[in-house]
Parts: sequence; C-alpha cells; structure tokens
Amino acid sequence: MPDSADVRAARDAGPAIGRDDTRAASTNSLGQLYLDWDERSLITQHAGAYSWEVLQSYMRDHIDLAQLKANNPNMRLFMYFETAGAYDETPDATWPSGMPYQWVKANHPDWILKDGAGKDITFWNGSLHLYDVGNPAYQDEWAKRAVDYARSGGFHGVFGDDVNMGESFLTSWSGTSSKYASNIAWTRAVESFLERVSPKLKSAGITFMPNVASLYDSDRATQVRWAKLAGAYAREHYQSWSADTELLGGAMWAWMASLHRDIVAAGIPFYAFPHGGGAQATDKMRYTRASFLLWHESSVGGGFAYSTGGGPQTGRDPYNSAWTFDLGAPKGAAVEQPKGVWTRSFAQGKVVVDSNTKKATIR
Repeated sequence: MPDSADVRAARDAGPAIGRDDTRAASTNSLGQLYLDWDERSLITQHAGAYSWEVLQSYMRDHIDLAQLKANNPNMRLFMYFETAGAYDETPDATWPSGMPYQWVKANHPDWILKDGAGKDITFWNGSLHLYDVGNPAYQDEWAKRAVDYARSGGFHGVFGDDVNMGESFLTSWSGTSSKYASNIAWTRAVESFLERVSPKLKSAGITFMPNVASLYDSDRATQVRWAKLAGAYAREHYQSWSADTELLGGAMWAWMASLHRDIVAAGIPFYAFPHGGGAQATDKMRYTRASFLLWHESSVGGGFAYSTGGGPQTGRDPYNSAWTFDLGAPKGAAVEQPKGVWTRSFAQGKVVVDSNTKKATIR
C-alpha cells in the first residue's frame, strides 16, 4: 500500500469525519497508518489514543517525531518500507519508501526483474518497478537499509509492504518474469526473503511487521509460518474491501476469522487495517473492529487501525467512536450461536458480529 504518486504535491486536508473523543480509546490495540502526504497534519492528533502508528520514512522531515513520542511515550512507531519494488524517482529521495530505484539501477541492475522484451516489470498500475525479492544480496541490502533508516529516524519497527503470496500479486505485474513465472515460485521467493531478513531486523532490535496479501481461500498454514518467521503479521482490507459497503461475510469472513485465530493461537501479534472513508463508513468501522475484537488477545499483542489514506478521503481524520470504543478486558472467548453469529463479552459490554448479514452491534 505505497503512498500515491502525487505525495510530493501538497493538497489541502479535508474536514474531519465523525470525530468523537468522548470515549477513551484502548491503548492495547488502536493504531493508525499515515502513508500519504495529505495526512501529515493528522499525525500529531489524538495524543494518547493510539498505541502504534505507521509513517512514511520521509515524514521525519515534516513531523517532530521526538515530540510525538513525548506526547505518548508508550506508542510504537513503525517505518513504512516497500519490500517488492520502488518508484522511479530522479534523483532518489533522501528517505525513500523502498530500495531506491536509481541506486539499484546503477549498482545492481540484475535486481530489477524484466519481461521477455527486456523491459522493467512494474506493478500496481505501473507505479513501482519490481525487484527480485528472492535474491540473497537484495535481501541483505534491504535489511541493512531498513535497519539504518529506522534507527536514524527513531522508529521502533519496520512495516514491510507487499509481502504477497504469488496468486494475489502476479496478476498486477506489467509482464512475465522467466524466473518467477508461477505463483508458487514467487511465494517461495517471498518466504526466503522472510527467512533471511527477519533475523537481521530482530538482532538489531527492530520489530518487523509484514503486510501480507493472499487470496481469501489460500493456504493459512503458509501465512502462519510467515507470521512466525517475522514475529508479526499485518492484514490490509481486514474483513472488507476499500469501498464503504464492501464487507466480507459468510465463508469469506469465516476464512479471515480462522486466519486471525490461527496467528493469535501461535502467539504472534496480528495487525488489521481496513480502509475506505466517507461519512457513511461508520457501519464498516464498527463491523471490522468488532470482528477484530472477537479474536484479539492483548497478552499476544497486535492492533487495529481504520485508515482513510490512499483514496478520496485522504487527509480526513478517520478517528470515530464507531471503531475507537473501549470495552475493557475480555471476559472469555468468542462464542458462535447461531451459525455465523459470534459474541464476545468484555468488562464494559459485548460485541455481536453477524457475518450472515454483515452487521455488528456493541452492547
């Protein structure tokens, strides 16, 4: 989920939507992702509300990170760093969002994957140039830069974007790579990336949070293994797609819930961040957060963020009582009764999620 192509052009931030600070947010799980230029003004808001934030590395030049941490000493800051590619910036940005393209092109052109005609393969509508994530030398340089950039900026961890299984990624490429011509070949390359990179970040004291994409009926065991390798797992579009009304239900919701349960059961922090904005998004906010709370265990860690970044609502504050409510500690495990309807009780109320009708209530 890289920042948009016009991040270097400032635009006026829009008005806040549905803001309600009257109920305390849980510092155990709430967080936020600020990945677009438009969102800089939002980063320092709601001091004490968020226990973690993900920021673009370049934002260190626009935000007083020391003051941000002083306002909330318990908050963990993660630096965004793309794993699979980079923008073609000339010259390379001082704090790039991934391995700098011009430097790679000049020093390691073999790390840039080509199609049959010898052209760079790009992904996500041609925005980023694809790198060879299975190359050990690339993996070592990525880890070195991630650690150096995170340390120099005062970040606690690194958020690695596009740690994707092959079946959810190859269809976005502009061409075919002879080295990674199949979904499984790319999936294995990504796993080798995690195997080599994760220990390097861990030994440097840097938390690694990979943002994993897969099809909703894909192998959960592989993703649990990846979560164990990295020590954390992030899931974009949690129980939803980007539009306000695109919620998962039925078998798709159940698959995502099972993945969440499996990773938490393995003792690995699970981070969820649905996104999509608008004043009518409160049902989505409530549904996705309530779904998250069914399986979240504060003793394991992890967190939830509802983000409006990357779309027409970019620059608007997504803080809203529909997803920032705090019900206190859970009083037991989630219970299914009847089929597809899950309930979990907490010290100050309970959540009820009906995956059949895609509705959630807080009682």
